[in-house]
Amino acid sequence: MLQPSNYSLVLFLQFLLLSYDLFVNSFSELLRTAPAVQLVLFIIQDIAVVFNVIIVFLMFFNTYVFQAGLVNLLFHKFKGTILLSAAYLALSISFHVWIMNLRWRDSGRFIWTEGLQTLFVFQRLAAVLYCYFYKRTAVHLGDPLFYQDSLWLRRHRSSAPLQVLLFLNGWYCATYFLLEAFVFVYKGLLLPYPVSNLVLDVVLLLLYLGIEATRIFFGSKGNLCQRKVPLSLSLALTVPAAVLAVYYLLIQTYSLRLEAFLSAILLLFYGLELFLGFLALLSFSSADPY
Repeated sequence: MLQPSNYSLVLFLQFLLLSYDLFVNSFSELLRTAPAVQLVLFIIQDIAVVFNVIIVFLMFFNTYVFQAGLVNLLFHKFKGTILLSAAYLALSISFHVWIMNLRWRDSGRFIWTEGLQTLFVFQRLAAVLYCYFYKRTAVHLGDPLFYQDSLWLRRHRSSAPLQVLLFLNGWYCATYFLLEAFVFVYKGLLLPYPVSNLVLDVVLLLLYLGIEATRIFFGSKGNLCQRKVPLSLSLALTVPAAVLAVYYLLIQTYSLRLEAFLSAILLLFYGLELFLGFLALLSFSSADPY
């Protein structure tokens, strides 16, 4: 559990990094004639944003909510800060690279293109939102309710590793489907792909998407609510999902190396989820009935 003294130190570090970010955004232009110094300030600023995000995730891992397996709850509660921090980091790096590229060789001349000015406006706007939402999240994570081992959490302590895997698997499933769709377009245009085989592979891909969405939904619901029936259904659906992964790995008409790599990762997900799912079922069966 995060002790009050440790939380004060962590909060001080977070505010210190935010203050440095504010300082660089406010006064870095005064050093445009010294590009080497400005570059060092920009690098430290980007590293500070990364450190702040890491600190937030470490605080997530320290909460009883995370240890109870309610990863989705934490993500939905603080997804604004997470996504905004990622967007701000991307905008800051883009702005820093662009402005250094323009001014490095001729620091004595004032260069400010329209594109750079547009990026500057978006980066500064994101900086304000990032500072506000990050400070709000840092203070909110000091709430003792996130760290109390309450009776409700004891009754709902599901498998945290399984929940993390299902959460990651959901994002990977969407990525896999989109990449496979682009690969089918590529193979259909450039390879002598029989129309009947192409239609079969596309239909199976759509079937895979439906099975995966249903499997992840019931697996997450069964794990979080400690319900054996939804979790058992999710484990049962893992079998046809794994069969389809093997099909795209070995049996389909044309299997690219990219597809083989993506399907192998899917099979790794399925193996780990089956193992953790069976352990969760055993844990739910041996738990008290109340």
